[in-house]
Amino acid sequence: MGNNTVDIIVVGGGVMGCAAAYQLAKNGQRVLLLEQFGIGNRSGSSHGASRLFRLIHDGADYVQLARAAFMAWRELEAESGERLMQQVHGLDLGSPHALEGFRTTMRSAGVWFEELDVNEIRRRFPHFGLPGDTIGFYQNDYGLFAADRCVATLAAQARLHGATIVEHQTVQDIRATGSGVQARTDKDTYSAERLILSGGSWMRPLVRQLDLDLPLTVTKEMDTYYRPSDPAAFMPDRFPIFRHHTTGMTARWGNGFPIFEHAGVKMVLDCTGRVVDPEDSDRSVDQSQLDMVRTYVARILPTLGDDIIATETCRYTMTPDEDFIIDRHPAHPQIVIASPCSGHGFKFAVLIGRILADLALHGTTEHNIERFRLNRPALKN
Repeated sequence: MGNNTVDIIVVGGGVMGCAAAYQLAKNGQRVLLLEQFGIGNRSGSSHGASRLFRLIHDGADYVQLARAAFMAWRELEAESGERLMQQVHGLDLGSPHALEGFRTTMRSAGVWFEELDVNEIRRRFPHFGLPGDTIGFYQNDYGLFAADRCVATLAAQARLHGATIVEHQTVQDIRATGSGVQARTDKDTYSAERLILSGGSWMRPLVRQLDLDLPLTVTKEMDTYYRPSDPAAFMPDRFPIFRHHTTGMTARWGNGFPIFEHAGVKMVLDCTGRVVDPEDSDRSVDQSQLDMVRTYVARILPTLGDDIIATETCRYTMTPDEDFIIDRHPAHPQIVIASPCSGHGFKFAVLIGRILADLALHGTTEHNIERFRLNRPALKN
């Protein structure tokens, strides 16, 4: 077997690809990860100071996966010696109608939460300015990920277990070759028995080479960092990470993060970015998005002020139903398709890496991924 022949190729070196390479290498596989930029690059979906962890979801299967992911992250921390996640308190905000589905799921899944009316929210957290019909679901087991450190740690652990990571090579052609696979980059050609495609916002053009046209939409989203006049009031011990389920806005929810891994308070209005082509290299900030964030922050967090110290863009890759895609190719089962993005995938990454490894090696997994199959109605063109 030549130097360019391995057991498994992983395409894409974001958090999902690095997690898959780590889990496979830990399992004794000869793994090659191909990344078109570099590990930790700012062009995809995995970079930045922070991401959130939460148990609150609108489906029991997501809750089960989140619980398993939490344990997997703690195992990675113990193995690597790196501190990747800090537990904090969190608050889901919205009207009673907006939060009803979450209430039902959390009660059925046995997730502890405390329901607060708007007066109690204001008493505990005077940072907020909220409409009178707002309620909140308070939890003490939210988490803050050091996102850049998570990706770097997964890549380092993958290498430690023997994975080869090749950076700055762009995959140009993927094909099934009998029961194996071949991946050609702009610099070389590689062969393997199996392949995992985890290309982030480049997934649609990649899978088209395999006679799949997935209805994936890529948007350019933005993170905005504010320097508060009283930083102590916005540290994790006093200010909760929050998700605001909005009404009457373009954004469906707003997120706020306490000061963590950055000098500023991170504010996000999800799903407000314009649709972009995966090859679009423009990473500049959209002024209309920034204006929208300013208006929102002035209303929801009047004590934060208006001192924006940094902005950053990233990519969301959305399915029509906003659920992930995790499945084997219907015609080439040696190829695993992974698009676990949709703006909320990061928290599951180390577990999804394990699931992808299971699918590649055994064709099945112990975890419930029925929601994420390729043959679901939402993916039919």
